[in-house]
Amino acid sequence: MRGFGRYNKFTEGQLRSVGKVVTWRVMVTVTNFLGGLISSGDWRVGLGVAGFALVVNSILYWCHERFWNRVPWNKHAAAAQA
Repeated sequence: MRGFGRYNKFTEGQLRSVGKVVTWRVMVTVTNFLGGLISSGDWRVGLGVAGFALVVNSILYWCHERFWNRVPWNKHAAAAQA
């Protein structure tokens, strides 16, 4: 059984990456919507800004995460606990 802090692998699974994308995008989509709404005064503009950013930035974030998962710079193995 693996517990917190007992991982010796440096890679993360794709499902973890998807989970990080989803939670990040929910937070950022809300702020994008509010930014479009506040700047234009029109909820439809806010929805358009949020929708565009949701698609484009989710793809970019996924690529960014997968790239950094392969970069060994400044990675350290966690000490296994008994």
